[in-house]
Formats: sequence, structure tokens, C-alpha cells
Amino acid sequence: MAEARFNLTRREVKGNKLVRKAKSRALGGKDDDELMGQMASNGTWFARLAIGEPPQAIDLDLNMLTSDFYVRHTTSHAGTRYDDLFSKSFAKSNQHPYRSCTLPTDVFHLPTVDKSIPLPFAYCRPLKGSQDTLQASGSMLGLAPSKNLRQIDTPFLLHHGNEGVLSIGGTGAQAAEMVSKQTAEQLDRAGAQEKINAFTAENGKTLEGGTNSLDKAKIPEEKIILHKRGGEARGFKTKRADWKEGWTWSKVQGAEGWWQTLMQGVWVGGSRVLQNQAAVIDINTPFILAPPLAVKTFYAAVAGSRPLDPPYSNFYVFPCMNPPSIEFEFQGTRFPAMQGGRGMEYASAIIPGGKFSLGRLKHGSGYCVGAIVETRMGLKEEKEGMTGGSKQGIGSAAASVGSLAGNGMRDVWVIGERFFRGVSGVFDVQEKRIGFRAY
Repeated sequence: MAEARFNLTRREVKGNKLVRKAKSRALGGKDDDELMGQMASNGTWFARLAIGEPPQAIDLDLNMLTSDFYVRHTTSHAGTRYDDLFSKSFAKSNQHPYRSCTLPTDVFHLPTVDKSIPLPFAYCRPLKGSQDTLQASGSMLGLAPSKNLRQIDTPFLLHHGNEGVLSIGGTGAQAAEMVSKQTAEQLDRAGAQEKINAFTAENGKTLEGGTNSLDKAKIPEEKIILHKRGGEARGFKTKRADWKEGWTWSKVQGAEGWWQTLMQGVWVGGSRVLQNQAAVIDINTPFILAPPLAVKTFYAAVAGSRPLDPPYSNFYVFPCMNPPSIEFEFQGTRFPAMQGGRGMEYASAIIPGGKFSLGRLKHGSGYCVGAIVETRMGLKEEKEGMTGGSKQGIGSAAASVGSLAGNGMRDVWVIGERFFRGVSGVFDVQEKRIGFRAY
């Protein structure tokens, strides 16, 4: 499931750069009327907002691999539903920004804005013959830093005209903090202060230089609640951070579209065992995914570790009572990764293996499953591309698979949620960079 989300995009040359775009169905993507992004999946992060008059509360799923904002209404009872029939403020539109979507306007009640804001938005009802009708209802907020990953021809939620949607009515500073604060979740359910701090509006330089509305406004202390499916809801108070200081900045690299950067080193027990590894940041990935050779090299430095037998050979185990000391290096700074105990997460019992452990191999075992997991993403596509074969047979579409049409994930790590239990991150859309800071 974690890998499948990365296989829905392809790379292509646009102008003088390489960009990511949604795959067509012929290349292994979704049906033509389906959008990327899975709603209401277990383990994913979401906030809550309300739409319409009277307000209808729905879940807002956060997705770092897409760029669209849309609301979906299906026939399934799963998820949370917004229904235009029950909103007095709903304004119908005949525009169709996507095959199964219209572009109406309704009132949005955003968590950190004092007044309601009327916004046009993509309202999607899957076609009757589509399997999407069985999916959950809800809304999706794509946080990928590229317009090329948009499938819907509408303005992004954070942008509208020259001001940006979230600066309407003089509330710009508070509203632009909505995504920042909602992605500032406490990723450790034990209640530690690990978090991902911000996504900035692309039209406002909220970091270097600043803009008048965001830099001059004073942000009051507010209580923000962000939820993780399968976990607890967490409420916490936060203030606007000083974005300019205290961060180690790493430039976004690779094909434009995702939060991909260069991890300069992987350290185990004080020794660097890997260097110069491409890495994509994604808080909805529950593990740390790494390519085969990197995983073998990493676990070779972990005393007593070994791979599991097939079909689970992409997982490794290590002695629970001897967890490794791990650090990831960005821009010359080493950040502790998955260090320390698991706290009160499991009924007040500290689990052997610490934060690096996914749990015991089995009841009573002295071995724990490691959180760095082998991924073979990109390898199958390249093999099919070289042989000219795919599920579509021999042809132009099949021949392109494995070259630029592939997902480009061969030899690329995915730094998932577990890294951010002890490290915070800030994502600067304007400057195309990621900031890291250890607690």
C-alpha cells in the first residue's frame, strides 16, 4: 500500500526540466475519471474543516504526493460526506474542471480563520461505472510543491488571484497558518513535541524576505487538532514560528513534483555506512523505505540483524535489547533517527527495540522488526522497459515504461513518519527547500 501511492506518477521532460505527472491508465495509473490520493486510509493524517450553511464537517486528508484540492461525494458510507443538497449557501456551476467534477462555490469554515470564506472548489462525484463510487467520501489537500501534479484545472487552495485565497478579508496571516499548523502534528502518540512545522503559500515569501501580510501580522495562540487514523486525536497550542532561524536547509532535487532532497549520509553507531542517498519526504509512509543495496549495507552494520524468510524478505529483524544508534545527515548536520523508547504508547509498557522497532517478531521473541524496510520500487518498471514488455504488451506505451515513464524511485529512499519522532521539518514552497531541526 505504501509503495502503490508512488507508482501513480511518471516523469516527463517539460521545457528544460524533468517533472512528475499523473500516469495514464495505459501506463499503470488510475482510470481516466479517478484522481490520485486515497481518502480515509488507516494511518494517514487529516484535519477537519466545515463547508456550507449550516456547516457540514468533513475530513481533510493531507497528501504530500499530489497537488489538488477537491471534495469527493460517493455512495459509500465510509469517510465523511459533504452534500450540496443540505447547504443553503451552495452555488451551482456548469464548469467541469475534471471529468467527474464540477466547480461550485460554497462557504468554507477554516480552523484558524475567524470568518467564513466563500470559495470555488472541485466537487467530485464519481461516475456510476467507476470503482471510485466504492471509495470513501471526504476531501483531499495536496501539498506537493509542483503544479505539474495537478489533475484538476482549478486554483490551488492556497492561491487565488494575486493575494492568495487565505489572505482574503485581512485574515491572511492566520489563514496561511492553517496548513502550517495542521501539519505540525505530534507524530509520537506518546505526546512528545515532534512535528512537521509548515507548508508555505506559494504566492507569499513566508521565509526569506517575507511579505507584508504574513510578516507583520501577529498570530494569536490557538488550539489546533490534527488526527491520525488508527491513532489518537491531538490538541496542542502553537504560535507562529520564526521561519528564518534554527533550521538546516536542504534544497529540493530530482524530478520536480515531490519533496525530494539529498541525504548526505546514514550513520550507524557513529560510523557513516552510506552517503549521498536521494530521499523523498512523506509523512504518510509509516516506515523508512530504502533500496535493496542500501538496506543490505545498513543492516550489515547492525549487530545481530538478519532478513526474514520470503515472502517477508524485505523486512529485517534485530535484537530487541540492542537497538542501533541511527543518524541521518542533511547538509552536514546529523539528525538522530528513531532513537529512544516508545514511551506510553503501549499501555505503559516500554517496548524493547525503541522507536526503531515495528514490534516483536512474535510473542516472546527476542528479535524486533526494524523500521527501515526494503523497497523494490522502480526496478520492475525498468526491467519491463528494457524488454519492451508490460501488462499492455509491446508498443509505445510499454516501451516507455522504465525510462522517463517510470516513477523514478529506483535507488531512492522514502523518509516516512518515524524519522519525525525527534526531528521537526519545515517545507518552503517558494524557495524549494526543506528545513530540519532536532528536538
